[in-house]
Amino acid sequence: MQLKRKVKLGLVTAASAVVVGLAVTPLVTNTLHAASNNVTSVSQTTAPLTVKATNQTVSAKSASGTKANYSVKYTDQQSQKTATYKKTDYNSTQTAQAKVEHLGTTQGDQVTLRGGEKATVQGVMGRIYVHWNTGNWSVTAIANTPDVANDPAKFANTVNQQIKAQKLTAKKVTTGAVTVYNQTQSGQANSVKWQQADQVAQVKGQQANTVLKIAAKADQ
Repeated sequence: MQLKRKVKLGLVTAASAVVVGLAVTPLVTNTLHAASNNVTSVSQTTAPLTVKATNQTVSAKSASGTKANYSVKYTDQQSQKTATYKKTDYNSTQTAQAKVEHLGTTQGDQVTLRGGEKATVQGVMGRIYVHWNTGNWSVTAIANTPDVANDPAKFANTVNQQIKAQKLTAKKVTTGAVTVYNQTQSGQANSVKWQQADQVAQVKGQQANTVLKIAAKADQ
C-alpha cells in the first residue's frame, strides 16, 4: 500500500511540475511581444527622414515610443530642435476627432483667395486671422498685422499655394487642421493635425513651411 501511495504521489508531483512549466511560458511570450512593439529608430515610423524647406533643411534625428504612439524629433543644420512629428492612437474615433480641433464656419469679413476658396478675415490683437475650409481640412493662416496691412489675405494666399503644391490637403483623412504663422515661432506653434480613424498624426514646429512639408511627406 505504501508503494502504491508513493507512486501516486510521484505522478501528482510530476504533473504539477508540467502545469507550472506551462504557466510560465505565456509570461515569457508576452514580455518578448512587448519589447518588439517599441520604436527606437526613425525608420520604424512614417516620418520623412529629411525635409528641405524655404529657409531651412531639417532631419529626423530620434524616435521614441511604441508603434501605435510615437514621436520623432527634427533638428536643423545647427542641431537645434525645430519640429516634432507625433502619432497617437486614441482607441476612439470621436476622441481622435476632438483632438484635431477642426474648425468649421468662422465669423469675419469675407474674402476670396486666388484659388477661388471663400475665406473669412478677422483682426485680433495685432494679428490677422484668415480661415477657410477645403475638403475635410480647415486652414487658419495667422499674420502680424503690419506684414499684411495692404493685403490681409497675402499670407493666406501663400499658404494656400503651398498646401496645393505639396498636395497636403489631398491626403485621405477623416478630418484635418492646419494652423500656421507668417513669422518663426519659438514655441513650435505652427501645427498640422490629421485624423485617420482613431489615430491622429501631428506635426508642430517653428517655421510654417517646414511643418507643411513634413506633414505632406509623412505617411508616404
